[in-house]
Amino acid sequence: MVKSRYPGFGRAVIATLCLLSTCGALGQTSGARTEASDSSFRAEVSSLRPIYRPGEPVVARLTLVNTTDLVAELSAQDRGEHPDAVGLASSLVYGGEHDPALFIAYEEEPPTPILRPASPDEPATERTVRVGPRGVIGAEIDLTALHRGLRYSGEYRIEWRPLGGRFGTARAAFRVEQRQGVVIVTDLGRITFTLAYDDAPLNVANFLELVRSGFYEGKTFHRLIPGFLLQGGCPHGTGRGTRPDGKTVPAELTGRPFELGTLAMAHKPNDLNSASCQFFISLGRNPELDGQYSIIGQASDDESLRTLAKLSQVKVVGDRPARTMVITNVRLVPEARVTGRSEAALPP
Repeated sequence: MVKSRYPGFGRAVIATLCLLSTCGALGQTSGARTEASDSSFRAEVSSLRPIYRPGEPVVARLTLVNTTDLVAELSAQDRGEHPDAVGLASSLVYGGEHDPALFIAYEEEPPTPILRPASPDEPATERTVRVGPRGVIGAEIDLTALHRGLRYSGEYRIEWRPLGGRFGTARAAFRVEQRQGVVIVTDLGRITFTLAYDDAPLNVANFLELVRSGFYEGKTFHRLIPGFLLQGGCPHGTGRGTRPDGKTVPAELTGRPFELGTLAMAHKPNDLNSASCQFFISLGRNPELDGQYSIIGQASDDESLRTLAKLSQVKVVGDRPARTMVITNVRLVPEARVTGRSEAALPP
């Protein structure tokens, strides 16, 4: 990652990227090369995190991937750039006034363009960079510096179609909201969790998506090993089911220990990156689980621990409960209600 030398982007640009292969200004590479065509590059966009708190910087990563086995040349117009600068030209990021490239949409509203910060005194220059075979060139930008509407809670979508969609249209989504806790309600009581937003952002976002959709209501705990774990969330109640859409989430492993009340995502035995909808709750200190599963939350209040003790006492046949253990519902509550701290007091 290269620190930005691009005053033309304004304070919205955090960094420029040049990854995986050779990338340089014109004249810095040699060998076989090709002029960029519609199939030479593929546009990609992503949000560095799936969920942001209101007021936090929302960082989007925009990249062009050289899809060929040759050095590809890419020319575009910039303002105020150093002649030896490497990275995405501002015209690739934002497009122009009449042909914008970057768009943002809130909830069900149509996309609106994000325009380049005005810099009337900076001269326009044509710049050509070469990107090595299968190489990547890109930039990270702070969307909050460009779009005031990000102060509102809800779901947002980003669209990026550089050069009028010449390299395709890339899309990504993220949410802005206050942090939430989760309450799992059973016939034996409630279990309340704080969520590990910082340690496992992708897995927490996946879990929250399922909770919001009502996916877990009426599901069961299908596996119980007293002193070890309580597992649920399978759509079939067998331990073999996944999300209906087939989505899986990569592992986000940390050094956090598995203690009584630790909430984690289950995965297939030989695939760490296969978390879907099933989760489990640790029923004690289980060091053999440390670093093996993505921890998404922790229950520690007295009511939750009493409920876990009651659930642990349900009779089992093998590792299956002898009676149906229904998850009545799973609902969200403000994190501040779980922790007793105000949102403003939460660490960044």
